[in-house]
Amino acid sequence: MKVDVQSLLPCRPELAWDEVQMSRLLVEVAAPLVAIRPAPNQQLPERWRVGAFRVCSYLFGIIPFGPRNLEFERIDPTAREIQTRESDPLVRRWDHLISIRPAASGHCWYRDQIDIEAGWLTAGVWLFAQWFYRHRQRRWRTVAKRLTARA
Repeated sequence: MKVDVQSLLPCRPELAWDEVQMSRLLVEVAAPLVAIRPAPNQQLPERWRVGAFRVCSYLFGIIPFGPRNLEFERIDPTAREIQTRESDPLVRRWDHLISIRPAASGHCWYRDQIDIEAGWLTAGVWLFAQWFYRHRQRRWRTVAKRLTARA
């Protein structure tokens, strides 16, 4: 199943692109719905890079989802796209494409496209992802306002 959520962010695309590459942004926009922490004996890089990372996710900061594999397959500064391949014990495939595109008046479009496969749990995971990515984009809009105020 696919999730496709897009928002107009009140900041310049280059500001959003720089920010989306920071691991702290993922932690900030997921909270408080999901707490994301590095797996034991792991560290998140300041800036994402192509490669594999392990995190632990907690619903509302307390209910563990278990370990999650984040494979950053492509980070394309020209297209302003990040492609990840993610999985965990319940979700076989969570392929996530992030893209940032210019919009009018110095704003930008931010888009999350996710392909989900979780066997018999797929419909429930899809519903959660719909909720989660809308939450993330609401939080992103707040971050974008802060970026614009600082610029």
